Amino acid sequence: MAIKTRAKTICLMLASVLWASVGATVATAAGLGELALRSMLGQPLSADIAVLVNDKRDLDTLSARIASAAAHQQAGIPNQTAALLLKATLQTGKDGRTTIRVESLKPVTEPAMKLLIELRSSGTNAVREYDILLDPPEMQRR
Repeated sequence: MAIKTRAKTICLMLASVLWASVGATVATAAGLGELALRSMLGQPLSADIAVLVNDKRDLDTLSARIASAAAHQQAGIPNQTAALLLKATLQTGKDGRTTIRVESLKPVTEPAMKLLIELRSSGTNAVREYDILLDPPEMQRR
């Protein structure tokens, strides 16, 4: 009986240490926020994605991109990077906020699309799926 109690105590201690170390890693990680769409159906895609950073030091090692074709395939999402000539670039606004600008060189002709964005820094490798719904230009006039 004492062996079981000791084993449980050791397991709980290890779990506490592991949880504390995971919590420390997450606290300094960067993440992906909401997408703000700036274009309409029939136009080249233009959108900004908020980058959430707890520690400004993460900005020094931050990079963003459209996730790979393999990642899109694994998630069951059609990869439209090549067809639309999509690109993602990190930008820092005048207000100091960091965003990912997602743009295409070709117009988007489908009203709905999915996109995977990958964000990397020294402590993070985050991938997030975005559902994009494009309104026709007529909707803007209303």
